[in-house]
Amino acid sequence: MSQNAPERTTLVFDVLGTLVDQTGSLEREVEAATGFDASSVSDLVRRWLEYVTSQEQAITAGQRAFAPSEVLDAEALANLSVIGLVSPDVPARLDGASERLSLWDDTLDGMSALATENAVFGLSNASRRVLTDLSAGTGMRWHGLLSAEDARVYKPDPAVYRLALADVPTRVAPPIMVAAHAWDLRAAKAAGMRTAYVPRPNGDPPLPRERFDIHAVDLEDLAVQLRRY
Repeated sequence: MSQNAPERTTLVFDVLGTLVDQTGSLEREVEAATGFDASSVSDLVRRWLEYVTSQEQAITAGQRAFAPSEVLDAEALANLSVIGLVSPDVPARLDGASERLSLWDDTLDGMSALATENAVFGLSNASRRVLTDLSAGTGMRWHGLLSAEDARVYKPDPAVYRLALADVPTRVAPPIMVAAHAWDLRAAKAAGMRTAYVPRPNGDPPLPRERFDIHAVDLEDLAVQLRRY
């Protein structure tokens, strides 16, 4: 880097829910696999994601050994079959569904614009396998990808954010964590990262008086605000 060149800001993106429509995509996958009505599909996906979250929390609390996200997905689907909410053939039909998630409308153009002026990384609870297949299937391009699998715990454990702080380029200021989930940003802030909130459906909005470093409307707005930041 030239001595007079401006320092590139490093952006660290959450992926599930922030760059991809996790809930909506899984609902479409479940509907195709089962033929159920919208209410039943929504309930199944809610149970699926709640199971995964509960197991991530158990792993982070040291109550079970680490398992990557695709294993937790498979467990969740098997459990739905065991309790009789889906037929035994449905889990196999939904294998790999988390690797086929759809992007939000602004994701590709927004990331492309941001990557021209910033270093862009991903930091996700999704496994390395899921992140690789998601990137290949959607066209998302990164300067680097980090998975909670590398820390052997899940966000919001501080170890995951320390992974980013140790592995992404930062010379002048800490990286900016970008997420649609206030819980994610709170943990990133506590770990020493700067923060940017981007709202998404099914995200976790900030509390009424809660402020992060940047509040953007979408990724295009984030790019505009970063130029002034």
